[in-house]
Amino acid sequence: MRKVKIRKHHKMNVFFAVVLAVLILYTTLMFGLFLLGLNISLKHPLDVEIYSNIFGLPNMEIWKLYNANIFGNYIFAFRNIKLDKANSYIVGLFNKELVQAPIKGDIISCTIYTLIYAGIGALCSTFMPMFMGYLCSMYSNKVSNFLYAVVLFVIATPIIGATPATVNLMRSLRLYDTFIGEFIRRSTFTNMYFLIFFAYFKGLSSGFSEAAEIDGASQLSIMFRIYIPLAANIFFTVYLMLFVNYWNDFTTPMMFLPSKPTLSYAIYFTTTLDSGSSFNRDTRRMAALMVFAVPIIVIFTIFNKRLMTNLTMGGVKE
Repeated sequence: MRKVKIRKHHKMNVFFAVVLAVLILYTTLMFGLFLLGLNISLKHPLDVEIYSNIFGLPNMEIWKLYNANIFGNYIFAFRNIKLDKANSYIVGLFNKELVQAPIKGDIISCTIYTLIYAGIGALCSTFMPMFMGYLCSMYSNKVSNFLYAVVLFVIATPIIGATPATVNLMRSLRLYDTFIGEFIRRSTFTNMYFLIFFAYFKGLSSGFSEAAEIDGASQLSIMFRIYIPLAANIFFTVYLMLFVNYWNDFTTPMMFLPSKPTLSYAIYFTTTLDSGSSFNRDTRRMAALMVFAVPIIVIFTIFNKRLMTNLTMGGVKE
């Protein structure tokens, strides 16, 4: 028996060592790519295009030759990340109306739109699964069981091709290209976060609600003053993950919020779709990407413990 245990323990050590080595390699690769991108963004365009200086340090003599400094690409990016396109669409269900909504924005307005889209959108996408997870876990009946089954069905079923119908519905309801319509669309609970909150609230002791009911607390007070604060750790972790996801998202604002371009959409258009843009220079394109990536790196640096923390449950002594 002892030999078997030793062998199993040895196999587990080898497994964790391999996993650790893969994670270290992946992290090193990602960090190395970021440093490479940062290094390229600090070089003059001619330093890369003519002298093929990709992996070396920036050549300061070229910057001095053109009377510029090492942050010239970033200055160019801040001045030229902008959108100015014509845009129109038809709204209304019975009375159709042509709306002229040109796509305009500079780096400041696009950043503001990004903060609104990612900040409030992530809040809606986090609160609704938590709210419905609480209700379905605390009140077991046919309705809650049906909602739970619907969530499992939606998660397990590969529903595709719904975007055109969603766009038409939003335009018919005159909610298209509005933050209110987008926040309503984000307020759904048919995702895995519902299951996380459902399992958390289901695992809590009933002693919390029983003690509060004895003291005369209402059901709303029990939910908002006892149970939801207990789930604050999970709430902020999910919120941060969704915020980072929405910050990086450019396809959704491009389809549902065309006249309110986010920073990701502006950078994607100017560096990829706009063939006549001056961002066809590699160093300038990399500087624009660094402008977009640095805020997320700062957020991860500040809240990395929150993002990487274990999700633990509280309890009361029986």
